[in-house]
Amino acid sequence: MRLNITRSRRGSALAAALAAASLLTAAGCSTVASASVASSTQHQYVVRDASNGKTIWLHTGDRIELILSSNYWQVSGSSAPKVLRQTHATVLMPRPSTCPRIPGLGCIPVRTDFLAVGHGKAVITATRTSCGEAMRCSSQNSHFTLIVRIH
Repeated sequence: MRLNITRSRRGSALAAALAAASLLTAAGCSTVASASVASSTQHQYVVRDASNGKTIWLHTGDRIELILSSNYWQVSGSSAPKVLRQTHATVLMPRPSTCPRIPGLGCIPVRTDFLAVGHGKAVITATRTSCGEAMRCSSQNSHFTLIVRIH
């Protein structure tokens, strides 16, 4: 279960999480889901292709949702997992309506999530060799780099 909590809805999100835990218990599940509520200073940032080569500043506890526009991207993860930890494997997102069902287009976006866990610097990198069916990438669009500084 993914909770997207903002400052103004923190109480209602906690109530929803507790209700979900109650339902699991009532249903006879042997494990009870635990939910944590993010403090009002934690944020989630969505980062896309346009952030290539940029630096962003985060606080411990902040999250990054990296969305790259092509399923040809291979995300290498974080250069410093003790500073910025990848929380899940990279996943394909739903096919956009603008992406025809033609093999080899590479127009399905991918998402990778990260969590700021310590102070310091980490670099998120991704690479690709193809930019569409039978199209090699140039050196300008074959590498993605995002510098993340956490304080």
